[in-house]
Amino acid sequence: MEEGSCYVDIKNKAHGRKLLAELASQRKNGEFLDVVVQVEGREFPCHRAVLASTLYFKTMLSSNFAESTSKAVQLHGMDSSSFSKILDFLYTGEIRIGKDQGRIQDFTAHMLQFDTMLQHCKKFIQDNLCPNNCLGVLRLAHMYDDLSELKKSARTMAVSNFSEATQDEEFLSLSLEDLLDLLGVEDLKATTEDDVVSFVIRWLDHAPESRRRQTAILKILPEIRLSCVRVSVLRKLELHPVIRESTECLAYIIAARERHLLGTQVEKEEARSSNRRGVSDKLAIIVGGWKAVNKPHLRDNDESEPLPVRPSPGPMQSIICLDPDNQQYYHIANLPTPANGYMGVASAGGHLYVTGGREKRLTAKGPHPVPSRQAFRYHFPSDKWLRLPDMPAGRAGHQSVVVDGKLFLVGGDAEDTSSYTVTMDCYDPEEAFWIKILVPPTLFTQSFTKLTMTTFGDKVVFITVTPTELERLFNLCVHLFDVKTNGWRKADTFLGNAWAKVPDVFLPTSANGKLYIRAVYTETTHYSEQYIFDGEKETLNRDDKQYFMDDFLGARREYHYFSTKGKEIVDTISNYGFGNNYCPIKRAPLPFALFGQSFLEIQKSRIGWYCRDVAALALEE
Repeated sequence: MEEGSCYVDIKNKAHGRKLLAELASQRKNGEFLDVVVQVEGREFPCHRAVLASTLYFKTMLSSNFAESTSKAVQLHGMDSSSFSKILDFLYTGEIRIGKDQGRIQDFTAHMLQFDTMLQHCKKFIQDNLCPNNCLGVLRLAHMYDDLSELKKSARTMAVSNFSEATQDEEFLSLSLEDLLDLLGVEDLKATTEDDVVSFVIRWLDHAPESRRRQTAILKILPEIRLSCVRVSVLRKLELHPVIRESTECLAYIIAARERHLLGTQVEKEEARSSNRRGVSDKLAIIVGGWKAVNKPHLRDNDESEPLPVRPSPGPMQSIICLDPDNQQYYHIANLPTPANGYMGVASAGGHLYVTGGREKRLTAKGPHPVPSRQAFRYHFPSDKWLRLPDMPAGRAGHQSVVVDGKLFLVGGDAEDTSSYTVTMDCYDPEEAFWIKILVPPTLFTQSFTKLTMTTFGDKVVFITVTPTELERLFNLCVHLFDVKTNGWRKADTFLGNAWAKVPDVFLPTSANGKLYIRAVYTETTHYSEQYIFDGEKETLNRDDKQYFMDDFLGARREYHYFSTKGKEIVDTISNYGFGNNYCPIKRAPLPFALFGQSFLEIQKSRIGWYCRDVAALALEE
């Protein structure tokens, strides 16, 4: 710069806007236009210099290509309406994108390599992603590497809303790889696995010539949880032409159907044969009992004291169940016995054993009704009852389990209970008769507070909670009866929570040669502890890691005042889930409050739940 010279910087920010407006005006008036872009038969006259502001057209209109000297440029594989909007954006810097145009514009903008436009479209699609368009977005995102984030979002949306997403026609255009990717997700949220099968059949039928290949269906079948598909749906899949063409596929499905009918599962089955994460294999079975009014009525003179709960005129006289997946109750079967409540229930395979009970409810006055000796076995898949030989003595309020195919009963009010010995009744289906098994006197004493009966391999297990001489301290004891040798074993330990009330012991779980016992203090904070019985070492210890095996179902007991003081009224079924030592509870209200009922948690895959059409089971009103 020379000394004494003067420079002035003049910046007119409006100049750029005026220039853009002038070019838009020239385009509108058809002035100085030097190229025509042809898209889907439509012509778009415009300025070559404006088009060259994008990398796509700058490359195309360069001297190395024929379009550099041509007055007409034809574009293929583009949508004319979308191109019109993009051209408007080049001239005005403004664009209006509709929800029905987002995916097309994203594609067109990418083809034009117009990064600014592409970012707008990507954000628009991301903001408007929904179950109805996520599969189409997923398919589009597969084509381009720089749409990886959009692909991730679309896949998450499809997994979380699979049943709704597959209603979109885009589902039928998914590639085999995309379909396998979705079906293989543990967290796939389908209404039922039956729906997954229906979606697969739709996909197979969409383009028969290209899809009906044994290689495709052989890859798809292992991704379906066949153990969670009803027999009627398996039969539909079995009859599909694609399956009929493959001997291997046909055998695969028939084997799954037979396992349902037998109520068995193959050891070491693939993970794909189990429920998807978040889907339960459990049912809560409720047998018999009397309906009760659980709404508190207030006295005139004392609003804090509820009136007695008055039972409704009749017993339930049936079996109902709760499916925790849909929180629905279903009527399963009517009871074939005059006993209405206080029965023992146990399950094995596709059978449900119902034993003993009382014909009438307990009352405060008069003698207790005599316990029943009747025993029945219900076959869930066929909905058939079989009466078994009467028990040696009547029982009510007892517990029962099945080990090695034999039914064992213990506890409750027995008809011939002796003050010197306690017996356990055992029924052998092969021999069709009952036998009595002596129980060690130390097992049943006047001091034990809680008793839980369960199984552990080929052993019958009794878990008791007993107060000690120390105040507010309890002893947890495991008694094992070996069915093979008729021998007894014992292990015990102090409960760790010395200041809590007497805990409930819920449905112990066995795995890896160990029995996991949950002591749940549900009176106040739902605090819980876990104890592990080691079958090999025969030791019982508190689990310091507090890693809980899984959640469980339980009947929540509510205490109300009615004619027999202290009887338990149940009006909810609770689903306990564990995390560290806290067990949050998800409750499902019963259709009606009950007392005198029996409760059992069973597995759908073991009892034959998938052999019957759930839709045909009438919901108990």
